[in-house]
Formats: sequence, structure tokens, C-alpha cells
Amino acid sequence: MSARPVVDDALRDSSIWDSVRPRSGDVIIASCYKSGTTLTQQIVKLLLHGPADLGHMAALSPWVESRLHSPGGAAVEALSSPRFLKTHLPFEALPDRSEWRYIALARDGRDVCVSLYEHCRALREERPRVPGRPPVDDGAADFPTFWREWLATGRPRWDYFSHVDSWWRARQLDNVLLLHYADFLTDKIAQAKRIADFIGVGWTSEIEALIGAGSSLAQMKQLERAGMVGGRRPKAVATFVNKGTNGRWRALLPPEEIERYLQLAEDRLEPACSAWLQSGGPLPEAAGGRR
Repeated sequence: MSARPVVDDALRDSSIWDSVRPRSGDVIIASCYKSGTTLTQQIVKLLLHGPADLGHMAALSPWVESRLHSPGGAAVEALSSPRFLKTHLPFEALPDRSEWRYIALARDGRDVCVSLYEHCRALREERPRVPGRPPVDDGAADFPTFWREWLATGRPRWDYFSHVDSWWRARQLDNVLLLHYADFLTDKIAQAKRIADFIGVGWTSEIEALIGAGSSLAQMKQLERAGMVGGRRPKAVATFVNKGTNGRWRALLPPEEIERYLQLAEDRLEPACSAWLQSGGPLPEAAGGRR
């Protein structure tokens, strides 16, 4: 096996994962960004730990490699099993642990960019400065510039296409489950059942009712207002659980920019991946090995 690539940027340090000792039953929830991460964390929390109030999601399911918010290896070690940890790393930058179950989330890049823009717009004046570090880049203030820079490089975060491609190529592994945000909007219960089956939680009518009530948009917004999910500052909090919809890019992107996106997706991704990203649905069969 080749050495893991190192991700080291303003927001992420993949080496932090080296201090995480694997446990049987660990669940790793992965996304590029703005792809249903918080919703999936809530569903997994309900499946593994029930409706009990276990504190802020950021402490219960920490973003491990975060330079700004990682709790550190000791805090991750202190979490009760089964743990469910958050990452925004590509598959190959994470430790390869047979004990872990990786849930990877994808979303149409146009929806991702719109959601990221709204998130960054709220964060721009709210983000605290860290002494000794340059301020975190939250991108251009106007959407057309933000879109063009994001499409070209991933600014102000990281490249979307390479991240999606990484998890797409890992989708056939027995301990990787690749899900699409659009399918949560179509039938969230069906996706929750897939997650339950994947992590070994028996499905019952009681669990179905718990998921339905405990992960509704209204409930997620209520958890935001109570400070249980999302950011820890008032304005930033309101951008973690957004409108819960897709397709808002249609009112923001002219036809030529939509065509640019589609062409880039075709150039950067396998054809089946590019097609699947637009609407979700059943994954095509994969062949060949990984790693």
C-alpha cells in the first residue's frame, strides 16, 4: 500500500487522524462540504445513541482533522463507543481501517457552491481570528466571482471534483457507503435504513419514527437555535442547516456557466459519476480493486 497523501491547509491537517486509535463499530462520516453532513450526523446519532441529549454535535461527532475545531486525540479517545467522527478528507488521506465504516456524502456541485457561498457570507465577519495565523479565506463577497473561483480551484475551500472522485472510486469497498443528498430529500427514511443496515443497527418501526421526527428540517433548525448543532456563534449557526433544498443555482447561474460546470464535471469525473451527481439514485456497478 502506498503512503497516505498528506492534506495540510488552512483548515485541515490530516496527520491528526494518526492519533485516533480504531475501535470496532466506529463510523466515519465524510463529505467535501455542504452535502448533508449535519443531517447524516444526526441520523447516525439517533441510530447509535437514541434521542438522549448528549451535548453539542461538534463534541459528540468532531471534525477530527480541523485546525480550528479539532478536539485532539485525547478527546476523541474519551468518546463513548460507538463513535461517529466527521471528516472532509478524501478517502486516500484517511487511515485505512477495516474496523471502520465510512459513510461518504455527495451532492450536485452547483448546489454545493450555492450553499457554501451562503455559509461563507455569514461567516466572513463572524469568524474569530487565531493569533499567529492568517485569517481563514471565506471567498469573494459577490456570487459570480465566488462561483468562478470555486469552479476553477475550489476556493475558498478545496477542490470539489477531486474529492468526489476519491470517494467515487472507493464506493465498491465493503466498508464504504456512498450516498447522495438528493436521495435524502426524496426519501430520507429509505436512506436512513440504508445507513442502519450498513452500520449494523436493526430497523424497527420505533426507530423509523425516531428518525422521522428527530431529523426533520424543523427539528434540525430547533437544534440549531438551541446551540446543539452547527456553529457556535449566532450568525454562523444559521448556515449549517440551510433551506434543505436543491436547485437554487438555476436562479443564479447563466446558461454558459451551467455549461462550463457540466463540461468540467465530464472532464474531471467518470461519466457515470458525472451523471449520478446531477440527480442521485442507484449507483452503477463498479469493477476492479482499490488501493
